[in-house]
Parts: sequence; structure tokens; C-alpha cells
Amino acid sequence: MSPREVHWDEDRLIKDVAAGPQGPTVGAFFDFDGTLIDGFSLGAFARHHLQSGQVTPGDIGRMLLIGMRGVTTEEDFEEFFVLGMRSWAGRSEDELTELGERLFVQGIAGALFPEAWRLVEAHRKAGHTIVLASSATRFQVEPAARAMGVEHVLVTPVEFENGLCTGRPGGPPLWRAGKAAAVRAFAPDHDIDLELSYAYSNGTEDVPFLSTVGRARALNPEDGLAIAAAEKGWPVARFRRRGRPGLRQLVRTAAGIGGMLGGFSAGMALGVLNGSRRTGIDLATTLAGELGTALAGVKLEVHGAENLESARPAVFLFNHQSQLDVLILAKLLRGGFTGVAKKEVANQPGFGLMFRLVDTAFIDRGNTEQAKAALEPAVQRLREGVSLVMSPEGTRSPTPALGPFKKGAFHVAMQAGVPIVPIVIRNAGELMWRGASTIREGTVQVVVLPPVSTEGWTVEEVGKRAEEVRESYSETLSDWGSAFSGVAAPVTVTVTESPTGPVAAALEWGTDAEMNPLETAMWRAEAADPRLRSNVTLVELLDETPEWKRLVAAHEWASRMVPRMRQRVLDPAFGVGAPTWVTVDDLELSEHMYRVTLPAPGTTRQLLDAVQEFAARSFERDRPLWRVLLVDGLDRGGSAYVVTTHHSATDGLGAVQLMSRLHSRTREHDPLRPEPAASIGAEASATGLLAEQVSRAVRDAPAQSLRRTLDVAGALARPWTLASRGVAAARSVQRAVAPAPGGSPLLAGRSGEWRFELLDVPLADLKKGAKAAGGSVNDGFLAAVLGGFRRYHEHFGMGDVATLPIGIPISLRTEDDPQGGNRFTGARFAGPLTETDPAARIKAVRSFVLEAKAESSVDVVGLLAPALSWMPAPVLGAVSGRMTSANDVQASNVPGVPHAVYIAGARITHMYPFGPLPGCAAMITLISHDGTCCIGVNLDPASITEPNVLMAGLRAGLDEVVALGR
Repeated sequence: MSPREVHWDEDRLIKDVAAGPQGPTVGAFFDFDGTLIDGFSLGAFARHHLQSGQVTPGDIGRMLLIGMRGVTTEEDFEEFFVLGMRSWAGRSEDELTELGERLFVQGIAGALFPEAWRLVEAHRKAGHTIVLASSATRFQVEPAARAMGVEHVLVTPVEFENGLCTGRPGGPPLWRAGKAAAVRAFAPDHDIDLELSYAYSNGTEDVPFLSTVGRARALNPEDGLAIAAAEKGWPVARFRRRGRPGLRQLVRTAAGIGGMLGGFSAGMALGVLNGSRRTGIDLATTLAGELGTALAGVKLEVHGAENLESARPAVFLFNHQSQLDVLILAKLLRGGFTGVAKKEVANQPGFGLMFRLVDTAFIDRGNTEQAKAALEPAVQRLREGVSLVMSPEGTRSPTPALGPFKKGAFHVAMQAGVPIVPIVIRNAGELMWRGASTIREGTVQVVVLPPVSTEGWTVEEVGKRAEEVRESYSETLSDWGSAFSGVAAPVTVTVTESPTGPVAAALEWGTDAEMNPLETAMWRAEAADPRLRSNVTLVELLDETPEWKRLVAAHEWASRMVPRMRQRVLDPAFGVGAPTWVTVDDLELSEHMYRVTLPAPGTTRQLLDAVQEFAARSFERDRPLWRVLLVDGLDRGGSAYVVTTHHSATDGLGAVQLMSRLHSRTREHDPLRPEPAASIGAEASATGLLAEQVSRAVRDAPAQSLRRTLDVAGALARPWTLASRGVAAARSVQRAVAPAPGGSPLLAGRSGEWRFELLDVPLADLKKGAKAAGGSVNDGFLAAVLGGFRRYHEHFGMGDVATLPIGIPISLRTEDDPQGGNRFTGARFAGPLTETDPAARIKAVRSFVLEAKAESSVDVVGLLAPALSWMPAPVLGAVSGRMTSANDVQASNVPGVPHAVYIAGARITHMYPFGPLPGCAAMITLISHDGTCCIGVNLDPASITEPNVLMAGLRAGLDEVVALGR
């Protein structure tokens, strides 16, 4: 027979605290999400980032998938947590603090359980040390702790680098065993006796946390925790959930609003018939209050009702908790009053008109002088016998806590010579939460305190009088027959974060399951034409030769940090549809890692010859698409580390992003680095893949058709915009696919062979020179390339070739795009080859690049995307070759790592990138590394027959750009 649940209600919980041990040696540890608030605080942040476009649909999908699967392990939670934090990347600590405070007021505060709030108050009255212990961060928890008067929080740390959040936790989340360990560490530091202490939580994962204390309580428990609580004899309490309103609640709310508006309208109409506007207002207010509360199922339990009529006119004050307060006050006061509201209310549908008809004073809370002027008519109405209703807090409180009182209402009462009547509302927020749109049935408890005379008051003592009235509110709330005071004294919150250190989660890099159309084109084109192979290579020069075992171990670790390193490509059957990444069962590092020693003398030319052969070799298409080579025996000392991957896995920026995260900032091994588990192999078949993709395409077709129809309809409503966009799109397509004007006959030969060369120049010098001509580093780099090819043509007596077609990648990445993969499009530049002035070339490049980036329709691949994945390899090869071979040169500039980095203990002194030759004569790529622009040059020997001449020209081109800055 299974044990029975021990159920307690709120009253039993509070009485248990009052009857138990007292004093600060007793701790009261509260979980936050689901225990103190209904829901998850991270949800408020996620909704904010989703609404502002700062979180990707992919991340949302993965979070939903984890949620549906169930968060059952520390690894599951870490993955969920990391996904939720990614949108914080790039924000400062102050920005996240401000965001946390704002989202608490706007949303999280409205999810606080009032019962939990009163339970916290009971522990405060008992003198206990109250602690919020949460897997969330301080930006989510600290605002709530401050509002509730809780002095201690235990939270998960957030990682910051150079003052900005990385979007990753700074240590293991405070979850399951981690939270229990944090409590055990906190207790001795604060002289807390855990055996006498209390702990509250809702989650099954918090059984270890609850087990740390002698008085565990399961609040709003999940099924798993409810079972564990029954087995351990822990009391269980369930608070009233927000949840979705039921039909009865919706009907009641609609009836209440209808009754209020209808009663108000009827009252005003009768007043018009009687010829008295004031009578109409009073009757409208009375009927609105009576009908609205009756139909909504709201009853009032009023103590001190006689004080409502004993001193009119008066300034009636109320503690503002809920939108329901309007109905409550209308029922209480019935007539003979007007009010004060923020100016925004005047424009609200329905209610704004009502407020204007009853002569409400609308004030601008951000303009003190305007607010004072708006209250002057209210003073006059008081003198005419019409009472005034105001909230001394100035706005609705985000929590049950009583806010500070402003002096405005007290000044008004003093000037008019009327008394103040405090109306204390206890629980309106429980019938209509902050931000709620429906009303729950129930009874609101109200106390009307005796009038406070303002006779003899002076301006100097108004602040003191306001505090005295506020204290009467505080005492009334505190003495209401429960531990709830509704007042949280200002406190300084002490934040204790869990130990910083690694999070056992893989990097969020290259997480797309399928290739996008651009990646598909690169992957399939080389199958039809080997000259279009898309291998990309990075050559890193090292100051020493790393130990081979350590280097192998570093790659084993990297393969766990980057799941893409353990994935191969699976093409759907018949070679149509989107190629998919599939995790292999076992990664054999010996098939991906090689080493070689150069024969003496080990020159740079010997190194590049070895590297170009290694880089050009096609990949085994049934294995993960990467390989590395360690080269030693260099005459300059040290060694070279070479990594080659396929362009379908990442573009240049994605590769640099990856290297910057995998490389170390120190020469020494980091014993605290993350150690995620290796990805598990997955079963997949080509036929099954094709069937699934076809099924998905058919299933999504109606929605896609509807979306395009809506897009067309929206565009037709803006014909001029449609026309301009159409022209821009046509111009972009024409620029991308039209034959390149002025192609050089000198560079016409193509062999498919590769030859590597390299150059470098100080970053500061190139930047200064380009800036002198009004350009960027990229503009100066392209101008130097044009200068180099101008000299090459002059060497062969072909200085009359006017233009050089250069392909330039335009990045489509946004800050919120996941790292890895390919997110770029291309633009073709007819570079002025005969221009001898480097400053003029920089200006020409600058003008073209700005225009290309500004074009809304430059992404030709995006336009062709729906069809590309379904093209067979021969067709894709022909299309890709047509688009890329028209360029004589392709040039790219990728921002690199601005500081020193290491691999397996060796410092990387230079980092040279080498792109593929997709049918062009030369691919020239620049990466800035630790203050140096490292330029990798890949040449087709059939096009560039005298590479030494070209390299001398490129060097001269760089020198003349640098000279502009001197």
C-alpha cells in the first residue's frame, strides 16, 4: 500500500512556522521558479527576446524539444539553461540588471503566489534567515528577493568577458545536487542549523535540496515530488495557480465588464434625462460598481464602512494592487467622488471615456510641474463638495508589498482643508493578478480607517504625515489575522553564486541538422566537377612543436565540444533533397590527424608545397569533414598546424569563431575546462531521409502557399515599394549571373590545381592607410589586390585590360545567428585595373561595397533556395560553375582573434587562411591575428603562370596603401 500524502493548507504552514524554533540560526530556503512564482522566470526573458527578435527559432525549437522530452538529468538542464541564456550575449552587467528589474515589474511580479509571499513573511516574523536558492541567475532572482525583503540568494553564475556577457553560465547551474551542495556550504558560513531549518520546492529534481533540512515542505509539487514527499512524510501544500481561465471565469469577467460599462452608461443616460450631470455621474458610478462586482462574482468584506460617510468631502486613499480596484472603489464609495489617473488611461478604449466623463484628473508622472497643475482642479472640486480618490503609491504595486507614499495626495487634502480617509485593500491582487485579463470569483477584504484631519498641517511636515498614514496601512495589513504585513523593508541582497567553472555542455556551433541551399550547392557541385571542390584550410604557425599526445587529446576533447566534428554527411536517395548531418558511431582520430617532418632546409616554400597538397585532397564523403596536419622541421623553428575542413561545414567567420573558442588563452592545460560527453551515433538511411523530406515538403506546402499569398497581398497594398524591390532584385540577379565585363584574357586558363602563397602586413598600418583615403581595412585590402594584379598585367604588357572581375562575399550573419554554417552571399565587383592611385581605388571599392550591402535583394542564392536542394549534382555543378568561374579573383576579409592564443601548449604566432578555387584564377583571403593581417593566396597555376611576379605586385599594392597613412 503506497503512503498517503500529508496535505497542509496555507494556514497550517504559517502556524507551523510560528510554533517552531525562532531566530536567525533557523534557515528558510525557498526555491524560486514554480515555488514562489507560478511558472519560470526564464520564460519572461525568453518572451522578451522573442518579441524583440533576439532569439532564433532554432533555439526555441530545441528548448521546446527538451521540454517535451523532459528535463531529467544535469546534462538536460544545462543544455536547456544554456539555450535560454544565449540571447544575453553581448550585454553588459548593468544592462542585464536593468532588464531583470524591468521584467520583474512587468511580468514576474504578477506571477508571485500571494500564499508564498505570506509564508515568507511568517519566516521573517520568526526571525529566520531567509534564502532564495535557485538554478536561475541573479538577474532573474535578485529583484524578487529585494521586493520581498529577502537578504540572501543562491544562484547560478553568469560568464562575463571584457565586461560583456558571453551568453553562457559561468559555472554549473545550481540544480539538483548543485543546489543541495550550495545550501550545505551556506549553512556553516551563517551559523544555520540545517536540522532545525525549512526548505520549500516544487520540483522533483529538488529532492536532494529538500533533504538537506529537517523541515522539508513540497509546495505545488510535480507528480514525482508528490510521490517522494509521501514516501518521506513531507507535508504538501498547493497554492492557487494562475493557469488559463476556465469558461466560467471568462463568462464572469465578460459579464462583470459588461455590467460595469452598461451600468455606467445607464446612469449617465438617466442623469441627462434629469438634467443633472453630477447626478448622472453619481448614479453611473453606483450602478457600475454594483452591477460590475455582482456579475463578476466579487464580494466585499468591509470593516469600518461607517468611515466612508462620516467625513465627506475627503481625499480617499487606497493601496493600489489590481485593475480590480476600480470596481472595488466604485462599489465602496458609490458616488460623490472623482479620481486621479495616469495620462495613458485617458486613451484606453471604453475606460478612458468613463474616466473623462467623471472629471478624472489625468497626470503625467514624469512631469512634476504638469502633475501639480493637473491636480489644481481636484482641489477646487473638493472645495465644492466632491471627494477625491488617489493611490498614494502613485502606481499599481507590482507585488503585495506596500510601496512608498508620494506627497501629492496629502498636499491636495491640506490645500482643500479636507480629511484623509485611508482605505486598506488586502487581497484584490489574488482575484485579478497584475497583467491578468480575467477576474476570479471571491471576496476582497477591506478596512476603512478613521478619517485623518489635515487641520493645522504645514507644508514642511507633509512628508512626516504621509509616513504616519503609511504606518497605519502597515499595521492594518500586519494585524489582519495572518502573518502577512504586505510591507517589505528595504534590504541589501547578498548574492552567493555557485562555484564558477566549466559547464558540461557542448558549444553551440554548427547545430543545423540539414545543409542550407548554399551549403548544398557547394557539397554537390564538386561531385559533378572536382575543380569546384570547396576545401578551406587554416595554417597556424606555432612558436614550438606541441607534444603529439597532447595535440591528439586536444582534438578528442574538441570533438566532444563540437558535435559537428563527429558527424558525416548523408545524402537523401537519388541525390536530391537536403544533405543531412549524421553522428558517427565512433570517431577514429587516426583517420583525421597526420604529422610530417620537412626535409632540410625546411623553407616556407617547402611548407606551402606540403600544405597545398594536403589541403587540395578531396574528402572521404562517408567520414566527418575535417583533417589536421602537424608539420615540423621548419627552418624558422617551431612548427605549423594545418586544419582543413569543407566549406559546407562553415564559412570563414564561422571557422574563426570556432577557433577562438577552442584555442586556449594560456600555454598551460586548463583542468577546469568543460568535459561534455561524446555525441551518440544515430541511425539513418538515404531512402528514409528522402521520404521524410518529401513528406515534410508536401505537409508544409499549404502553409508556404498561404504565406506567399499573404506576402503578395501585403506587397500589392504598397505598389511603389513592390516595384522598387522588384527592380532591386532584378538588378542583383543580373549582377550575380550576368557575364562579368572586362574579364582578363591573361587569367583565362583553368587547371583545377592549387598553389599556396602567403603575405602579411601590420593591421594598424593597413587600417591607418585605408582610413586616410576614407576606407576600411577591407577596402584597403581589396585596393591592394587590384594594385597587385595591375602590376602583374603590366609585367606581361597587358596594361590596357580595364577591369578585373572580383567576387566578394557579403556576410548575412546577424548577432543572433547561431555560430558555424554558412551565412553569406556574393557580389561581383568590376575592379578598376588601370587605376594607379591607391586612394582612388579605395574610394571605388568603398562605394561598391556599401551599395552591395545596402541592396535588399542581393542574396541570389536565397532567391533560388526553394529549388537548389532538389537539383541533382550535375545540374548544381553547372549552375555553380556558371556563377563562380566568371570571377577572375575572389577576395575575402575575415576578422580574426585580437589576442594571443595557444594550441596544446604552443603559441600561435600567425594564422593564414586559404580558400578554395571554385573555378576562379585566385582566391585571396585575409585574417587579422593578434595585430597582424595574415593573407593566404591560393592560385591556379594555369592562370597565374608566374606566381613570384604576382606576389611581388601584391606586396607593392599593400605597401602603397600603407604609405597613404604615413
